[in-house]
Amino acid sequence: MFSKLLATTALTVLLATGAHAGNVISTATAAQNIATQAPEGSLVSKIIGVDVYNGTGDNAEDIGEVNDVLLSKDGTAKSLIIGVGGFLNVGEKNVAYDFDKAKWAEKDGKRWLVVSATKEELKALPEFDTKAYDPSMTTASTNSTAPSAAPANSSTAVDKSALTEIPIDKIRAEDLIGTTVYGADDANVGKIGDVVLTGDKKIDAVIIDVGGFLGIGAKEVAVGFEKLKFMADKNGNKYLYTNFTKDQLKAQAAYDKGTYAQARDKQRLVVQ
Repeated sequence: MFSKLLATTALTVLLATGAHAGNVISTATAAQNIATQAPEGSLVSKIIGVDVYNGTGDNAEDIGEVNDVLLSKDGTAKSLIIGVGGFLNVGEKNVAYDFDKAKWAEKDGKRWLVVSATKEELKALPEFDTKAYDPSMTTASTNSTAPSAAPANSSTAVDKSALTEIPIDKIRAEDLIGTTVYGADDANVGKIGDVVLTGDKKIDAVIIDVGGFLGIGAKEVAVGFEKLKFMADKNGNKYLYTNFTKDQLKAQAAYDKGTYAQARDKQRLVVQ
């Protein structure tokens, strides 16, 4: 049973209780009611890909794998998107499972997610419609005649008039990883690597990878989630705009998971 669980041993939090401080999860748009307490939660990048079991005993069955995390309108993690069935992801069905009902289990230093359902019960759930969360579908109706913006990885200036804000409940956590971040004067300043989720499952900050080359040597900087605006063009390319320069981000104290809860005010930039 535990041969597939080694990848989860680095996890240090309980999903249901937010027992340990300063962990993170990937996500989305300008939201109301951003939490102000020191975050206690989990890394989305550490949740996505984790195996899901239907129990903790030696006879527990591996019934799926977490493929994504779905957000609600207020920026709270709402559902785990679990892939069930199929073989090597072929024929797999994605279903939404209540985020609050999944719990971490531990045995001999190994951790995995447990849900109160059998594989058959998960398979019987409605298939999660990923197309409804495609930014290109979200913007199609409002930007049907707008010109295309430059691709997110292009050096060409982006035509902001061609962009539409993405509603937060139309964003999947995994989709935001890699989103290009623009700063003052619309300069490309980095990419989103992860997002901080608080103990009550609200987004606290995005983690922007600044500098480096091909992801090597990049500095992680936490930017408060409030007032952020995520945009998309009609092709589904996503963009995040801030008012920081790359020099400001490079000068900012780096995000550190181990000390973030205690040093949040120092490690977290806020858009004014």
